[in-house]
Amino acid sequence: MKKRTVLITGISGGLAHQVAELIPKSWDIIGIGLKPLRPVKGRHIEHYIVDITKNKLEDIFRHHHIDSVIHMAVNDNPRFSIKQRHDINVIGTMKLLDDCEKYQVKKIILLSSANVYGADPNNPIYMTEEYPLKVTQRYSGISDKVEFDSYCRSWMYKHSDVSTIILRPCHIIGSHLKNNLTSYLRLKYIPIPLGFDPMLQLIHEIDMARAIVACLNQNRTGIYNVVGPGELPLTEIIKIIGGIPIPIPSMLAHYLLQASWGLGVSSLPPPQFEYLMYPCIIDGRRFQKDFHFTPQLSLSETLKAAVLY
Repeated sequence: MKKRTVLITGISGGLAHQVAELIPKSWDIIGIGLKPLRPVKGRHIEHYIVDITKNKLEDIFRHHHIDSVIHMAVNDNPRFSIKQRHDINVIGTMKLLDDCEKYQVKKIILLSSANVYGADPNNPIYMTEEYPLKVTQRYSGISDKVEFDSYCRSWMYKHSDVSTIILRPCHIIGSHLKNNLTSYLRLKYIPIPLGFDPMLQLIHEIDMARAIVACLNQNRTGIYNVVGPGELPLTEIIKIIGGIPIPIPSMLAHYLLQASWGLGVSSLPPPQFEYLMYPCIIDGRRFQKDFHFTPQLSLSETLKAAVLY
């Protein structure tokens, strides 16, 4: 039986690397990214250092028969300018999807984020995939992510012959990830907004990698929230990991974070402090049902494996 081929964008990242480790050996893997690839245990991966915003990307589609694409070359680093993130997240994705259409790729998995719903005091508990994306009303700095998600949805509806899956996971944490929340939870003294204690949903990087790989063999199309083993109040999370919470009035916290972020000493950009004040809790039952997915790690195991590494 002829092997199928999957292209993973952003394969140099920690989560993408774990996805590559979990993909069955019945698949050949091609990886692209901007950095050299660390060896993936037991796998040969054809790796190209390619910028997805450049025309060189099409050469890979031209010279390989690609059955599926897992798109993870998304820049979430708020230290990059909005224009830089827009070029990668939106322009790069447009180019990738154009190549997928031209070379008749039959399955595409796109990694978005539950953050596009926004943290808001009026949010319902357990937002479904139909809930409007309101984040830019309070946090314009994530507009590129909303545009990415909106473009992917529009492309999905226009190409009903392609199995297109858009994943909106809750907060992903893990020892191989360099994201804001993981860095925040690794602090000894953890600033929290005085008078607020929102519920947070977390999923471990290994469980998220399993969720992505589960999409490969399912002929489905749609938008899916992805959640971990549950949710806990922020103060309980800090208690489990052994941190020391430092309550700070929210207005003061905003100015302190703005100053410390500007100096490069803060792990949390000021606008994201709102996710530690207001709820952004999603309903992940659709993905669990359609893909028979259950997280393997408990919430306590997720926190300890990610933070106490």
